[in-house]
Order: sequence, then structure tokens, then C-alpha cells
Amino acid sequence: MSSRRSRSVPSSGTPGRTATRIGRAAWTTALLLALVVTPALAQAPSFPAAPPTVAAVSPSEPSLESGSQLVLDQLAGCVDSGTLRLEIDLRAGRIPVADAWKVEVVGTPTAALVATAVGGHVSRLDLAVNGGTLLLEGNHLRPKVLIASLRFEEGRGITEASYRGRGIWRPIVWVFRGLARSALRKLEFRTDILSVWHGEVLGAQGAVASTATGKTPSPPTSPAPSPPPGPSFLDLVKEVRIHDSQFVAYGGRPLSLGEMVEFHTASQPREGTPMRVAIIAGLFRPAREGRLEQFEVVGRVGGEIENGAVAFVGSRCTFSHGELKEGAFRVASRTGGTLEATISAAALAVDLTAGEFHVPGGPRVDVGAPSHFVIRDLLLRPDGQYSGIVNAELFGKAGRIERGGIVVSLSEVKLRTSGARIVDGRATGDVELESKYRMDYPLVLRYPVTQLGERRVQLLFQGSFATKLHFQDAGSGEEGTVTGEYRFMVPWPPVEQAAFEVLRAKWSQDIPPVIRNVGFVVEPRRFGPCGGSCFLVGLDVTVEKNEAKGRFFRQICDAQGKADLVVDAPSRSFLLRNVRIEPRCRGIVGWVVNFIGPFLTKTYTDVTLFQMPEGLPFTIESVGSGTDWLAIAGKVAWSSKTPDAPSKPSP
Repeated sequence: MSSRRSRSVPSSGTPGRTATRIGRAAWTTALLLALVVTPALAQAPSFPAAPPTVAAVSPSEPSLESGSQLVLDQLAGCVDSGTLRLEIDLRAGRIPVADAWKVEVVGTPTAALVATAVGGHVSRLDLAVNGGTLLLEGNHLRPKVLIASLRFEEGRGITEASYRGRGIWRPIVWVFRGLARSALRKLEFRTDILSVWHGEVLGAQGAVASTATGKTPSPPTSPAPSPPPGPSFLDLVKEVRIHDSQFVAYGGRPLSLGEMVEFHTASQPREGTPMRVAIIAGLFRPAREGRLEQFEVVGRVGGEIENGAVAFVGSRCTFSHGELKEGAFRVASRTGGTLEATISAAALAVDLTAGEFHVPGGPRVDVGAPSHFVIRDLLLRPDGQYSGIVNAELFGKAGRIERGGIVVSLSEVKLRTSGARIVDGRATGDVELESKYRMDYPLVLRYPVTQLGERRVQLLFQGSFATKLHFQDAGSGEEGTVTGEYRFMVPWPPVEQAAFEVLRAKWSQDIPPVIRNVGFVVEPRRFGPCGGSCFLVGLDVTVEKNEAKGRFFRQICDAQGKADLVVDAPSRSFLLRNVRIEPRCRGIVGWVVNFIGPFLTKTYTDVTLFQMPEGLPFTIESVGSGTDWLAIAGKVAWSSKTPDAPSKPSP
């Protein structure tokens, strides 16, 4: 019975009491060490006495030409105010954060981060660590603090925190809270948006900061290169996931959604509403072990835009102002550092200023202000093919219609379309086109005289051109069909002056049985339309016979005639038919009248005034005229490109 009592209630000399005295001694020693060795830490009664140093980086303003800049970086540069939510997967490791202080990750914890941005940088950070350990560790007799969660506020420092000591420091930190609070003040929080989105929420202080950035004090004249950057918190980041983040964008900041759409946010929105951006989901993996940075961003964007470019409508077309409504995007990095982008929008409207706009399967316009382009229900695929409903009014100094290897050059172009539907880069709908045109055609005359033979001159047809085209599943690879109607207007006086060169003639011939070696001179006065299908021919013809003793005779005739402009549909040309020449001659030689009339009628009958170039799919259906113009009208018929028939095997 006595033995049982001695086991349950040990005396002062028993080992149990001795252990109690040793434990108390250890407590006392630890407390004394904490008070003596680290007096500065123990003197921190509040949390904190002064805000910690903050590594704040002002948002930069890169230009659109910085194509290597990641979309995620540009998005960070756009942030003015909003809320950012991230999950940062950490990996085991240790990095210095201040002189005699390190941050260590044990296991694979996830840091849930909510950042509030104001004025382009983070004003508040809420951080919670789960699934592992985030340890702030001091050298020698400095505390070791396990961080569970904390709140950082700009200008105030850490205002809330959940933490505990590790090992022997657990009871010490529990008793002396100021030790941990002073230790936490050693943490330098990065408040620039880009660093936060990369997961690099902690910076470095003191000499450690110089090592981390690769900057060492050296004389200004030192030729030695800077050493490589030292360890940083980014070395502990395995992966960053962004979700449910929304923000208002700064004005005048660049944003590239892949290689097809890039713009600046409107610096002064006309509607007064700044652009808004939402990140639905994002992923970032730092560059490591020879692997490039990897990222993927899925989000929404909407608002006014300016000073940008779109590349999916032909070449790269720049614009001065526009609006993106209910835009959505997915941009991801590919192997090799290229980008893959998918973009959609309820509407994209832009005022184009330069570049080449291409209607699939149809006209190309070198656009300039004040061109306006709107596409509704836009879907832009990673391969650059796009779909949507297009309304456009475009102006350009030059353009061309190119299909089937045939090119029609245009100038002073105006293009309109309303409701044209584009599906994967193939167009169905109507397009109206007005422009100036220029085409050359050789006028050929064949005088029935051996001395003259065939004479030709190059006529320049230029004037206004208007066409209404209908596209049916037409693509740039000549798929589908393009049909419609066109009308050329031909100002005639310049053509007439050129035609005079070939009408003007001089020769001599025998007029059997009347006389030999008679000289003829033809001087044109009129060669042009006279309304409807009428065509006038007016010539001065001088007939002269000279002899050794002097002039035998000289006859001057005013030859006037009419002809019909006739369309020859199979040859796609129009020519002179039913030529009627009436010479009025001054003189007494009657045979001259009988000769001149048939001679000139034969010369001008069936003269082709114009023929469509071979391969150009324009028919000639009608030719009208006024006193000084011609109008050529017809149809346009570009058929789809048919594959070559398979060759038959040899017998």
C-alpha cells in the first residue's frame, strides 16, 4: 500500500521532481536568452510599429511593338483597380529575404492570395497557406515562425496574421508575441501587379536584395559584367492559377490578344466608361531548367480601344479608335514561345487608318481614313480564320480585284457591304464597289492601201467603275463563286485624241483608169460617240496630183459619217458597224467623191474599239454613250476553281 503511494506522489528527491526542476530551468533559460540575446525583438509591443518596406513598381507603358512581351505581362500593365484572386503552388526550398533571415517551404503548400489593386498597384494582400509549411527562419538565436495567414495593407504593413513558433520557439512566440511580429516585419511585400501575378509576392531587403537582383556595388568604370540574379521567391513558385479576377483598365495601355488583334485601351473614352477586363482562369509556370515560361489566360474584355491593329482582315490594318463589346479571349503560349489565340466578341467596330483590307475571294483595298469596319458575332480561330457578320464602308487610294490569276487595278476605291457573312474565312453576301480604273487597249486600223497596211495605237481607257458583286461561299483560295454586274464610264475626249494618231494618214496611189500617183492626206476632226449607239466620224481628206510643171489638181473633201456601236458578245467587244460616209468635196473632179466614200467606209467598218482582256470575267452586254462619254456594262462571273480531271491511264 505504501509502495503505491510512493509511485503516485513522488517526493522532492524523486526523479519526477528533478525533471520538473530541469524543465523549469529550461523555460527560464530560454526566456532569458530571448530577453538578453534578442532585445530588439522583445521591444516590439505592437504589430507592427512601422510599415515594412514595400517593393512597389509603377506600371510601365510598353509599346505595341514589344512583341516578345507576354500577354499576362500586358494585362498586368493594364490594371488600374480591381480584385485579383490567385492560388500559388509552392515547391520545397529556401531563399534569403533579409540579412540573417530566410523563407523556407516545406512540402508542397498552396498559398491562396486575394489582392486588391488601387492606382495600378496592390494596396492589400490577403494570404493563406494550406497543405504544407511556409516558414520564416532567423539565423542563430532568432525566431522560427510558421505562417498560416496574414493581411498586408499599404501604408500600414501587416495588420492581421495567424502564426506560431516552430520547435523551441513555439512556447516563446506564444508568450512573447512581439518576437514573431518583429520577425514578420522582415518580409518585403511586392505590390506591383506583374510580380503578384507571377506569384513573386515576397522581395528581399538589404544586401540580400542586391544579390537577388544581381546588382553588386562596383566602381562606375568597372568593366566586369553583373553577376547572374541570386535566389528569389519565384524560385519557390511551381505554378500560379488566376481565377475570378476583375479590374478596370488604365487608359493608353497596350494589350495584344495574340498576333491577330492588338490595341491600346482608350485614354479618353468617348462614352466616359473605361475598359473592363476579367480573368476567368489563368495559368503561369515560371521558366525553369531550360523550359520557357508557360501561360494560358481565359478572360473577358470590353470597352473602347485605340491605336491598334487587326491582322485577320488581310494584311495588318491599323485603326485609330474602336470599341470591343462583350469580348472573350483565350491566349496560350506554344512550344517555341509563339502564341495561340482564340477571340470572340458580340461586336468589334474600328476606324481603319492604313493597311490592306481583303474581302475573302474578292476586292483588296489599301484602306485609309475615314474607313469604318464592324463585325458582329466575331470568332477568330488560332489559325487566323475568322467568322462573323460584316458591315463596312472603306476608302482607299488604291486597290485591286484579284481572282483566278487575273488582277484588275483600281484607284480611289470606295467599298460598301452590309450583312456579309464570313464563315471560316469564306464570304457570302453582297459588296458594292466604286473606283477609278485604268485599262489599255490597242486600236487597229487597216487601210486598204499597201503603203499603210495595219496601223495601231494604244488607247487608254480610264474613268469610273462601279460594280455590285454577290459572293457565295467565296474564299481566298478561289473557292465558291463571285457574280454580279458592273459599269465602266469612259470619258471620250482623251481616247479620241489618241485615236487621231492612227486615223491621221498620208499616202499616194493610182486611180485606174483615171490617173496615176495621186496623193491623199487624211486629217481627223471627229471620232467619237453621239448618244445611244451612235458614233460619228469626221475627216478632212485632201486629194492632190502634182506634176513637174506644177500642180495638176487639188481637191479638199469634208467627209462626215455615222456608224453604229455594236456589241459582239462572244468576243466581249464592241465595234463599228453600218458605217455611212458622205464626202462633201470642193472642186470639179467628180471621181474623187465616188472614190472617197467607199474607201473610208471599207476602212472603218468592223473596227473594234474595245475588247475585254483575255481571262477577265467581265462580259459586255451593252454600250451606251453621250456626246463625250461611253458606258460599258455587263456581268461578272467568277466560277469556283475546279480541280483538274484525273488523267486516263495509258492503254
